Amino acid sequence: MEKRLVSIITPCYNGEKYIENLIKSIINQTYPNLEFIIVDDGSEDHTEEVIKTYIDDFNKKNIQFKYIKQKNKGQAAAINNGLQYVHGEYLIWPDSDDYYENDAIENMVNFLDKNKDYHAVRGKVAFRKDTPLKEIIEIRESHQPNKTDLFQNYIMEEDTYCFTGIMMIRMENFIKNNKGKKIYENRAGQNWQIILPSVYNSKTGYIDKIVYNVITRENSHSRRKEEHMKDVLKRMHNHRKILNKTVSKIIDDQQEKQKYLKMIKEKYDTRRNAFFEKIKNEQIQTTIDMFELENLYKEIEEKNKEITYLKGQVNLRDIQIEEKIHR
Repeated sequence: MEKRLVSIITPCYNGEKYIENLIKSIINQTYPNLEFIIVDDGSEDHTEEVIKTYIDDFNKKNIQFKYIKQKNKGQAAAINNGLQYVHGEYLIWPDSDDYYENDAIENMVNFLDKNKDYHAVRGKVAFRKDTPLKEIIEIRESHQPNKTDLFQNYIMEEDTYCFTGIMMIRMENFIKNNKGKKIYENRAGQNWQIILPSVYNSKTGYIDKIVYNVITRENSHSRRKEEHMKDVLKRMHNHRKILNKTVSKIIDDQQEKQKYLKMIKEKYDTRRNAFFEKIKNEQIQTTIDMFELENLYKEIEEKNKEITYLKGQVNLRDIQIEEKIHR
């Protein structure tokens, strides 16, 4: 790893409209020692052409730049691809449609340089309108800025006001706790797989400044309510799977591991029950293919759990799921 080099990995899919915001913010950084890796996750628009128009700018600023094109496999797979080329002491992984404040990387590097016992640092985030002026809608910040042990916080999503862009990590600690550079791949995302190894048994600092900007825009693609319901269920299932896989990889002590796996189970059991209760209370009239729910509720890590489910087309309001746990 190259001392004080900051590696930036950005997965990108069909980003021709917004990736310039991020690229310009990297070029305009006050910190000079940068390695920028963009992994194009099978874009079908003009993303590649937009990115390559900035190669001369990267060269002028001595930014080490690498563009990787892969078949569409999801963000976690793109991160894995990019991690192979990381040489930096520090790592950040912004989304392709957001951008940094010009002094963000310098501020985060300075903190970690001065605080050798910290392995990560995070700052504030501004949510901005999708307009030329990018007016601020909301600024989010930590409610526990002095807390340094954030492993359980991220598992339980407590004081996690933003998951990406706001954090810089030390690669050495990530590789040590992750047991290598490769993360668990799931199309639901990549943030837990990077953050949890980085904050496990270590200290995370906080900068009382905006470091990252998230562009919020209206989703013009309207979907039926039942399609949204399916997405919610799939997301819950995949997020639980990601957490189980990641925690199991990080923690060797069986007693400690079971403690966190129990937390994860209780967290998603509660969310699932609240989801179906909300459907009943609101008397949502819709249908869903219960064959899909078989996969959504199959908990791979809990071998003793059996799930009964209804097959065919049913009304979500009438869904009842019976769980039998054999001890």
